[in-house]
Amino acid sequence: MKPALTHAYAYPIRHAVPCALLALLGGSAAAAAPPNPRLAIGLDEHVGQSVPRDLPFTDSTGRAVALGDLLDGRRPIVLAMAYARCTMLCSVVLRGLAEAVRAGGAAPGRDYLPVVVSLDPHETPDEAARRQNKLLEDIGRRGDRGAWPYLVGDQPAVAALADALGFRYAWDPSTRQYAHPAVVFVIAPDGRIAEYVRGVTFDALPLAVARAARGELTSSTTRDLLSCFHFDPALRRYEGKISLLYRLGAGLVLATLAGMIAGLVVWERRGRAR
Repeated sequence: MKPALTHAYAYPIRHAVPCALLALLGGSAAAAAPPNPRLAIGLDEHVGQSVPRDLPFTDSTGRAVALGDLLDGRRPIVLAMAYARCTMLCSVVLRGLAEAVRAGGAAPGRDYLPVVVSLDPHETPDEAARRQNKLLEDIGRRGDRGAWPYLVGDQPAVAALADALGFRYAWDPSTRQYAHPAVVFVIAPDGRIAEYVRGVTFDALPLAVARAARGELTSSTTRDLLSCFHFDPALRRYEGKISLLYRLGAGLVLATLAGMIAGLVVWERRGRAR
């Protein structure tokens, strides 16, 4: 649905001036902000590298599982790093992944294995089981835990896996959420990283799985296309500045209107004097 015409004309008044000011001052504001490595989230592709097989995790039933236990040399793995308590991006990514799994022609658990590894080292197997139940219900495989394993682990194991994948994430204490990119990882049957599928919808996933099953390694050609799909807590640093710029912009608009009104009044009085 197209936006109402009034909205199109209202946008410049509300946003154009403060956005212009932000563009002028943003460079100095960013330069003045101290570097914070905790906010350096993103993705570094490691296509062709092997994932560590011996990392210890626990599945949703409480059973100890090493990542290598899921690699049988026959079927690819589609791996998502998310967590049950996430109220933002994880839910969107997992929903999109579930839709792709349900719509694809290949059978999860047989032709390939979707896997979730929790980012949250405090997540329990019970929490994992509840989220797993929802995912299995979404793909029509209720109760079939082998069709979509959900693993939890301690901080060293989670961090080691993320590092091997090039998945850079960070904890934002202000929102009490993890900031991270939107991506799923396709792992070839031999454990090598075969492909990165970015975004929150995964129409390209079936082809990526088929390529990985053949042992093909595919580098992404859209590295920065969906960089806006992660929540970047760095934006919170500029909330005060952005608010100030909005107030300055609003003041400038009001001053301009007042000047126009004063000019019209003077013009009218001169006309009467004649």
